Order: sequence, then C-alpha cells, then structure tokens
Amino acid sequence: MNRKKSTKKAPAKPAKATVKKSPTKSPAKKIILRELTRAEIPGIFPLVHLHNPGITQALFAKRLKDMLPFGYRALAAFDGARMVAVSGFWLHSRFWCGRHLDIDNFFVHPDYRANGLGKKLVAWLEARALAEKCDLIVLDMYTSNHLAQRFYHREGFVATGYHMTKIPGTTVPWSKG
Repeated sequence: MNRKKSTKKAPAKPAKATVKKSPTKSPAKKIILRELTRAEIPGIFPLVHLHNPGITQALFAKRLKDMLPFGYRALAAFDGARMVAVSGFWLHSRFWCGRHLDIDNFFVHPDYRANGLGKKLVAWLEARALAEKCDLIVLDMYTSNHLAQRFYHREGFVATGYHMTKIPGTTVPWSKG
C-alpha cells in the first residue's frame, strides 16, 4: 500500500510559557540594611500599613508617639532609596526570660519576598541580640499567618507559649481589624 506524503504541516506546538520576574524584584545582595534614626522611624508607615491595613496614618502616629519613649527601634532594608522591608524591635528584660530582643511588625514588601531578605533581617536582629547580650529573641505572630510560622521555624524559632489578648471591660474577643 502506497502512502502519500501529506503536504499539510503539523500543527505548531504551543510555545512554552516563560515566567519573567517582576522588574521590581531585586536580589537581596543589593539591599542595604540599617537601623533607622528616631527621626526616620515615621517613614516605616507605608510598610506597616501594608502589613496592617486597618492602621491609618493618624493611628500610626499616635501609637508611635506612645512607643518611642519606651525604646522602640526599627531596622529597615533599602533598595536604593526605597524602603522594602522593616522590623521594629525592642530591648527589654523580663523575669521569665531575662534580657531579650522582641521583634515587632517584621514585614518584607511582597515584591522582595522569596529572595533571602527576611533571612538577612533575622540575621541582623540576631547579631544585635548577641551584641546586646540578650538571653532570648521573642516575637508574636497571628495564629492564622502560616507562612510566617514556617519562615520563623526555618530560622530556628520554636513556639513556646501563647500570646493571649482581651479587650478591657468586655468579653468580646480581639481580632486583627
């Protein structure tokens, strides 16, 4: 049986999809980490607001005014002039754990995640805790934030207790707004 060669071309294979990284993504090695001066700390608002959308500029300013006299500090990561990550921190002593560094509002802008920046912030904070002769590093996170839980576990943190909350004068449970 004679087969004729078809003159029809085979259908073109679909092109493979390529994923391009966002132009705003930047390798963590280009990022500069430094502690902010007290005058620079209000500049963390845009990142704090991304992390906690219910916090208005006015509420942020009021709370920051209350926090600064008690030693609130902030570490920030910069890509050029753009602040792309922040972690507040406190140095305290408590009966149960001694001198400790308390991480507060640790946040990496979504465009800069998954490139080692969070790991660099934790390393900076741990170096600071060692320099300050801290016995422990502590932090709180929302129980629903499973990505953060996995991140902190990878960085050597362990869950050792519960952070309980209560709105004074009510039985209404507090929830992230």
